[in-house]
Amino acid sequence: MIKQPLPALLLAGALLTAAPASAQAPAAEVQALTKRLNELLRDPNAKEHTEVLVSLADCGVRQTVRKYRSPGTDGSLNISVSNSKNGSNWGVKSNDKVELELNLGLDWSEIGAVSYQPRTDEESGRPYYELKLLRRPAAAGGNSSGLDAISLPLYTQDEKAVADVVRRLGAVRRQCSGQKG
Repeated sequence: MIKQPLPALLLAGALLTAAPASAQAPAAEVQALTKRLNELLRDPNAKEHTEVLVSLADCGVRQTVRKYRSPGTDGSLNISVSNSKNGSNWGVKSNDKVELELNLGLDWSEIGAVSYQPRTDEESGRPYYELKLLRRPAAAGGNSSGLDAISLPLYTQDEKAVADVVRRLGAVRRQCSGQKG
């Protein structure tokens, strides 16, 4: 039996137990950030039964805007159209429960800037922040087809909360862009 000094064994054990925790930290941050974004996307004064959701899974940003049919509404039409090209995708669909569903997506490797600015709701006059995820411009001679930006309304008046979300999104973006090369 080979004898190892006790401090070396403790260090090796600590490294082995710490590795999975650090590997899970980014996934936990993505999950926490997704939850926070979805909280801020909830419009407390929405009149129609509409929801806006975001997902940050798989090193991309996916936005879903869904407007449900009112009870008793007839004339449902089942349609589904989608497009995926150059790191962006979009889709539109409708069925007997959903009047309109719009899905937008960009891979983090395609996003060049994340910014925000204050806005005011035209109907209510209520302030909110608009978060913008802008696609990188196409290189000279490159193909610029596809989605150019995703805009997310954040229903808060707390600019520090919005700046924190932007900072955290930047960290996720850098990590995912680094994984893709």
